[in-house]
Amino acid sequence: MYQLNDIVVYESSGVCRICDIQELSFSEDTAPNTYYILAPLFSPGDVIYTPVNSTKTVFRPVISREEALETIRAVQGEEIASYEGMRSSDLEYRYRRALQGFRWGDLLRLLRAINRKMQRARRSGKKGSEVDRRFQRRLDFLVTGELAVALNLPREEARTLLERELTLA
Repeated sequence: MYQLNDIVVYESSGVCRICDIQELSFSEDTAPNTYYILAPLFSPGDVIYTPVNSTKTVFRPVISREEALETIRAVQGEEIASYEGMRSSDLEYRYRRALQGFRWGDLLRLLRAINRKMQRARRSGKKGSEVDRRFQRRLDFLVTGELAVALNLPREEARTLLERELTLA
């Protein structure tokens, strides 16, 4: 069980602080349940309520500084996956499956692959598919937010580091 003030990565909202743990009931017909109350670090004002004992909610601790740097080094030397020529529905399915695992290294690899695909599209005078653009934004938000927290950097510096180390720009 996580504790008050722990920093975690929540699947849909990125890096969050556990700002409270409370017994709550959201209707008169249900028994109270224990909830984590999460405050997303990069979406000020948002609040997330998630049951402590939920098997559907995915969140995990933020990666360590060492894990972040090791993963970046490992990904630098890897061949980039290609998602060229796939139909939008197949892309959507593949990207969603990659996000389900919710491991930072996998998110980083997928971001790198989509960025490479978008670079090729731009060089051809195209802007890339809506699916690619949507997942690129989502992954950028998740990856740079977690890297910023792991390395204690502002988000833009984390993004610049990734662009430099993984040629994402």
